[in-house]
Amino acid sequence: MNGIQGLMETIRQGVKPREQQAVRGVIEEDRVRIGARSYPFRAAVDCRTDDGCRVWVLLTEGGKAIIVGA
Repeated sequence: MNGIQGLMETIRQGVKPREQQAVRGVIEEDRVRIGARSYPFRAAVDCRTDDGCRVWVLLTEGGKAIIVGA
């Protein structure tokens, strides 16, 4: 789920960011690649999530990426 609804659902589930600092990633299909690793993304706020788009993400303790900007 993307957009505001996805962000609300993520917050509702109590996901806490593993790192407080956002990192840069690239969208590849339905995942975000950061360096040599890729993560499923949970929510995107007001940004494009097409293949090849560069995004800023917060990584969660559960191994998911929350897209917070482009």
